[in-house]
Amino acid sequence: MTSLAASGPIAIASPAERDGDSLADRVPAWALSLAGIVLVFLAGNRGGTALLAWVAPVPLALAAVRLRGWRRRLVLLAVCAAALSLQSLKMVTPPVAAPFALLFGVPLGALVWLTLVLWDAIRRHAGAAWSILAFAALTALGDVIGFALSPAGHWAAFAASQSDNLPLLQLASLGGLGFVGFVMALPAGAAAALLASSAPDRPWRTSIAAATIVVAAHVWGSLRLDAADAGPTVRVAAVTVDFPEPLTSMEDLRGNVDVLFARSELAARRGAELVVWNEVATLVEPSQEAALLARGADFARREGVDLVLAYGVVVSSAPFVIDNAYVWLGTKGETLERYRKHVLPPGEPSLRGEEPLRVLDRSWGRAAGAICYDYDFPALARAHARGGAGVIALPSSDWRGIDPQHTLMARVRAIEGGMSVVRAVRAATSMAFDPYGRVRASLSAWERNERVMLATVPTAQVRTVYASLGDAPVVFAALALLGGAAAAGVRRRLDRHATRSS
Repeated sequence: MTSLAASGPIAIASPAERDGDSLADRVPAWALSLAGIVLVFLAGNRGGTALLAWVAPVPLALAAVRLRGWRRRLVLLAVCAAALSLQSLKMVTPPVAAPFALLFGVPLGALVWLTLVLWDAIRRHAGAAWSILAFAALTALGDVIGFALSPAGHWAAFAASQSDNLPLLQLASLGGLGFVGFVMALPAGAAAALLASSAPDRPWRTSIAAATIVVAAHVWGSLRLDAADAGPTVRVAAVTVDFPEPLTSMEDLRGNVDVLFARSELAARRGAELVVWNEVATLVEPSQEAALLARGADFARREGVDLVLAYGVVVSSAPFVIDNAYVWLGTKGETLERYRKHVLPPGEPSLRGEEPLRVLDRSWGRAAGAICYDYDFPALARAHARGGAGVIALPSSDWRGIDPQHTLMARVRAIEGGMSVVRAVRAATSMAFDPYGRVRASLSAWERNERVMLATVPTAQVRTVYASLGDAPVVFAALALLGGAAAAGVRRRLDRHATRSS
């Protein structure tokens, strides 16, 4: 028996629980845990190395093999929570405070821990080969649970680190983030299975098949991106403005409205047919809202453009609460839609919108809108796609710690729904994407510029499997694989029982 001193401060599993001469068995559990924390920290969020996300789960999975028993499982839970909290800490820059990292990191760490515990149980009972498929299936289910049921949305997905891997992200048009996470998890599951198994039991064939699927996914995605653009386009503009620093009163914002309309006029003169302001581009008292909308209607009518006028109405000063909304004005100055933000990030002092989603018929195509965090949740964007929207206006507001990752997440909604997305962002990077997630324009808030981004985007929706079927196919496939693994585990147990009886 290996002594506690030899394994470091975290005890290893008993001899009956170990896998013999596996490579992972030679590494102390504390070293595996530390490696997992470091890799997860480096892989995601601001300054993340996306390539590391493909291997970051491996040491944590091997630690799960070593840390069995309820006490050791609690240690593993603490390790996972620490890893995800440290990764989330990289998003913390003013005005966000450090506790934000725990708010995201601890629940996400618990979800990763549950995946690892279930994976280890499947590996022991069903075998190493099945564990590769099970790891991918559990990751996909965890992703769907994370972005569908948790307040973290897209941030809870394994694929959140791959915002620049456009060929891989094309899989989202078939099965959403869950399918992307499934394919991403195959190499990690294979590596963990190989390292945790003794030489005669290493699942080389399944591992090679997993690698082949990853290569095939990238090839398919590259071919899809090679598709020729066809159909009509519209010229769009994102107009952004900064809040005065420091913001001490409503009087400080009086100049914002003049700046916004001046920049909108510049966009219109450069050919924009749709002008989108950033989220809460200005704040007004309830008594001032009508005057702002009247000015916006006059501008839209005079310039012959659609104007998505995003602003906040102060509902209460103590506590501070706003009505975070936009009004979509047509070319005749008419109000086409008033939309209130539907999904609020933790702590945002806004009223929650509950109005049904709308898709608007415009002269250049069908369009819809949402506000910032709304599009961290695939279900809302999928509803727009099912309504036939081809162009999405997305007023947004971010901070340094999530720039440009948060904007790049919106490209996944574009791919999932086959829609163009125009994300106008305060204090971060504005971008416009086509239905394949390709960047049509980009404008940083961290340099001197006019704060007016112009782009030409397709107006026709590209039909996708995901827009039609949602997450159901991935969920059913994952459950089927886990069912197969459970059946394999039962067969192995019966075979062992039969061998003992004979």
